Amino acid sequence: MAMVVAEELGVPLDRIYVENADTGTTPYSRVSGGSKTVFGIRPPYGRPALEVKARLLEMAAEDLKVPQSDLVFKDGAVLSKGVKSSPSRTWCSRERARWLWAWVGRDPDLVDKIVRPFATHFAEVEVNTRTGEMRVLRMLAAQDSGRVMNLLTYRNQVQGGVLMGVGFATMERRILDSTTGKMVNANLHDYKIPTAKDVPGEVTVLPIDPHDTECSLTGAKGIGEPSTIPTGAAIANAFYNATGIRVTTAPITRAQILTLLAERKAKG
Repeated sequence: MAMVVAEELGVPLDRIYVENADTGTTPYSRVSGGSKTVFGIRPPYGRPALEVKARLLEMAAEDLKVPQSDLVFKDGAVLSKGVKSSPSRTWCSRERARWLWAWVGRDPDLVDKIVRPFATHFAEVEVNTRTGEMRVLRMLAAQDSGRVMNLLTYRNQVQGGVLMGVGFATMERRILDSTTGKMVNANLHDYKIPTAKDVPGEVTVLPIDPHDTECSLTGAKGIGEPSTIPTGAAIANAFYNATGIRVTTAPITRAQILTLLAERKAKG
């Protein structure tokens, strides 16, 4: 949110303060979900910034007695084109206005467009057909989320999503007692999740930007669920490529692999 406003106003990021969780002062927006958070929050933050920017240029043009088209934003100041930036040439109307307000609510949903991120994952696995062990060696996540707003958090979220998918595909198993309707392994001792020794040694994140300017003002889409959903299928397909056996249930455990290999052997 801060990056959006800073970009529109042309000011350093550290000069933007984002007020959190105060419905008395902040506008309504879409919920943070459905892998569309950036798409949902971008307009309510970007459009007010553009409105404030337009007001500042209008006021500056009046005070400086120059056409508004001759004014530019630079380093948090309004300057006339061709004039070097200096404290004496910067403009701020402290006498006329101490605050400028702009409020914009959420945009209506697009009628003839579907704004969704897309993803394709690739996996390399190693299977020991004697012991039933399977290791995920490498993962590649190609993610179409449009314009990447922050590359560091983008990579972190995709890598985290991939590791969650690895856990789903290889070890996270819920055991339900059909009599009581309760989970039998309802703790992290009996419900296994990946540790540093269980995850792939190499997870490559490949951002794909189709420069889709129709999805939003900045061409940015979401990233959440698509960083997890394809992982299990990619691992299952890699297992099939290695063994010729299709697996359609998760997790793919050692016991399941040994059973499937024995069944194939028995069929000849």
